[in-house]
Amino acid sequence: MSDLPGHGTSEDSRPGTRDGSLVRVNPGGVTLWPAPGESVFECAQRQGVRWPTTCHGQGSCHMCFMSVTAGAELLEGAGTWELEGLAELGEVGSVPGVLRLACQTRMRSDADPGEVIVFKRGVRRVVRD
Repeated sequence: MSDLPGHGTSEDSRPGTRDGSLVRVNPGGVTLWPAPGESVFECAQRQGVRWPTTCHGQGSCHMCFMSVTAGAELLEGAGTWELEGLAELGEVGSVPGVLRLACQTRMRSDADPGEVIVFKRGVRRVVRD
């Protein structure tokens, strides 16, 4: 499966647009195109991408934390629920960037299209038979 525009799969029938903002996930090289109002985690699920979690996007396990290394200005600010969860995490080693929870992070609706780059180990496309 390709992440390049115009090289789609059946997963391309989604509400996100490849003309808008995208989220590039390293080190796995996965590219996500979130729909308006959709969290990074919800977008990953819709596009057939596994994102580590045990609460399935409810914001209670904090396993979906990611480090935003570029494009943070394109994201909505963290809400109280997310800030409390991040405080429970404390410092996560020497991870550079801004820590966010993927299940709570959404693109700003008033931002121009752009690219957000995040770092999260364990994110990968689900292989279907």
